[in-house]
Amino acid sequence: MGPFSYAIVRAVPLHPRAYSNEQISMDLRQRPPRRWSESLGGLIWLPRLIDKVRAFQAGTLGAYAYPSALDRSFMRSFHLTPALIERLVRENSSEESLGRAVRALIPMTDEEIDHRTELFRRNYRLAFALLDRDDGYISGIGYPLPRFLQAPLWRWYQRWSSRKASATTI
Repeated sequence: MGPFSYAIVRAVPLHPRAYSNEQISMDLRQRPPRRWSESLGGLIWLPRLIDKVRAFQAGTLGAYAYPSALDRSFMRSFHLTPALIERLVRENSSEESLGRAVRALIPMTDEEIDHRTELFRRNYRLAFALLDRDDGYISGIGYPLPRFLQAPLWRWYQRWSSRKASATTI
């Protein structure tokens, strides 16, 4: 954020929720998925992806997309597929076992995984800022956006993220 930015970044959304290790279903019609920066097994985005998969499997995805362009880019970066992630989410009830299972299937060294995670963070920083705002992790001057800007900005973001996800090869 620049010197004239007045956003408040929160570690939790404005609408708090508790996470349990044994959380099986997720209702994204009631609350947002976890923040993109949370990590599991050393992978940012993975907890958010797990929340979206659980909501998808429960039929409670709401306005969220799965697999979104960012989901696909994340999975492609680590040689994962939606079918594989969905199976792992069904088979592993705890977050820790799920993180270990995903990490075990990634055919890379820890250094490669860390490098790709950092590239993912850097490549999508604008998208992450928009997600933080939409999910209620950021508030302050300018948030929420005026209604007349929401639809055009959302259309632009969808086009941008699709192009970015299809063009990004790590």
